[in-house]
Amino acid sequence: MIEKAKDLYAQLIHAQELVDNSTRRKVLIDSMRELEASGVNCQSCTGCCCTFISNSMQTDGVQTLELYIYLHDKEMWNDSLISRLNEVIKNNRLDYEISTGQGSSFRRTYTCPFYNSGPKGCSISPESKPFGCLAFNALGKGVSAGENCTSNIEVLKQREDIFENNEQRANVYLKSILSLDWDKLPMPVALLRLHESIGKIL
Repeated sequence: MIEKAKDLYAQLIHAQELVDNSTRRKVLIDSMRELEASGVNCQSCTGCCCTFISNSMQTDGVQTLELYIYLHDKEMWNDSLISRLNEVIKNNRLDYEISTGQGSSFRRTYTCPFYNSGPKGCSISPESKPFGCLAFNALGKGVSAGENCTSNIEVLKQREDIFENNEQRANVYLKSILSLDWDKLPMPVALLRLHESIGKIL
């Protein structure tokens, strides 16, 4: 199944002119590294942004596919992870949408299945993380409970201005090939739905 996923990603890179995952995240990673160099980091934080207290991260098809491939490459995709994803979905009712009107729905919070409590708690490489995770950083030194953290909207927009058109085309193509009926979903739901869709490719 992973070969199907990689072939599909290669199609996005070549036929849809999607720029690779590392390049599309570089401005976000550079911004994060600059903060770390100045002493602003997550080393003393409890990681609230990754837990049900604050986290409601959703991913589109392309970001989900990149994470899916990463998990396979690192031999993290297994029955244990699938069980954990399902548990997070069940415990936080992520598979139950509440419409807020005009095509949008209420975003439920959940503890990220890839979060390990403590400093450097994320088990995902920056090059494969969702954009929103990379852009959410501390604003000052000594943060201990996420009380001084926020999304860097400016750097997110800077990244989007460069890559948005290609990403939109790639997402439309991916939705067509995999018959996806969603644009964005909570990360655990998106991963399992993508896995199921890839399994149906002939």
